[in-house]
Formats: sequence, C-alpha cells, structure tokens
Amino acid sequence: MGDIAQIRNGAIHLFTALCWQRRTECGGQAIRAGIFTIMVSAMALSACAGDNPENVPLYGQWDMETKLGSLSIDGMLVSPELVPGEMLALAGTDSICGEPMFINREWQQNDINGKVRGDCTMEEYNVTPTRVTGTGVCTGVAPEADFNTRFTFDISQSAERYRMKLEMNGDATIPGTPGRHVIRVSAVLTGTRSGEC
Repeated sequence: MGDIAQIRNGAIHLFTALCWQRRTECGGQAIRAGIFTIMVSAMALSACAGDNPENVPLYGQWDMETKLGSLSIDGMLVSPELVPGEMLALAGTDSICGEPMFINREWQQNDINGKVRGDCTMEEYNVTPTRVTGTGVCTGVAPEADFNTRFTFDISQSAERYRMKLEMNGDATIPGTPGRHVIRVSAVLTGTRSGEC
C-alpha cells in the first residue's frame, strides 16, 4: 500500500495548495505559503497584514476543516481501514490568520508546483464572485508508480465562508499487480472566517 499512500498524499497536497494563502506585505515584499507548509515568521505576520480587496474571502482568522472523500482503484472503493495512516493524518481542522486566495491564478499555479512533486498545469481557471472552478493536469506526482493525473476543483466562496471539492483521476502502476490501474481520489475543504486577527 506504500504506492497508494504516495498517490493519495500527492492528491491531498495538491488539494491544499490550491486553497490557501497567508499574505503579508512589508516594504513591498509579498510572503505567501500554503496550509500545511506555513513558512512565514510570526513577527512578519503581526507586523503588517491586510486584505486583498479584489479577492472575495476577507483577510482574518479562518477555521478550516479537511475531509478526505473517497479513494477508488479500478472503480472499487478502498475501505477506510485500508487507507494509509499518513493520509488519515491530513484530515482534520486548523485555524489560520490569513486569506484564502482564489483570485490569483498565477499564484495558485506557482503554489501548487511548489508543494507537489512533479509538474502541475492549470488548463482552466474561472473566477466569479461566488464560484471558482478549474481543471488541470499533473505529471510525475508519484514517479515510482508512474502516476499522472487530471484534477478538477469547484469552490463556492463568500466573504466569510468557502467550500472546495477536489477530484483527481489518473492511472498508475501498483507493484505486485498486473497492468495499469485507474485511481480516483476526492476531498473537501471548508473554511469559515471567525473574526479579525
């Protein structure tokens, strides 16, 4: 199950990279990071932070929950007790001071590639005041399984709430089994702004 864990982990890292940005601007320098890899010092965050007025969700304290959806191999669901522990550890809650940044396609593209092994390209990225949708393709996410995937995401957004659903579909080689196998992974991330920070 090690290769399956690698595939699922790649999927969830892509999922989280799509969603989040902490943003501070000090002297014209922007510092940004994703949910699970916050690399900004507390001093920089407290010294100067602010809302991007073009982005629908407001800057503030955000309470988030990640729920792993399903994993299927060749159309058969993998039962929860067989889901790798590393993957289960990615589900949960978090509270972050920052801004879910959905307005900036370029930032999202760079952030995904900074957090996921391989190379991901967004093919479509559509933003309206209430919804963000997109599609893309990743290569080399789990090279040991030759796993390449297509992804779609659908985000409903408001100033104080969002819900994102991500689905990834691809095929992979799983050692000890003949041929290629179709892998499908889904997850949901929700966020609620609880106040100023």
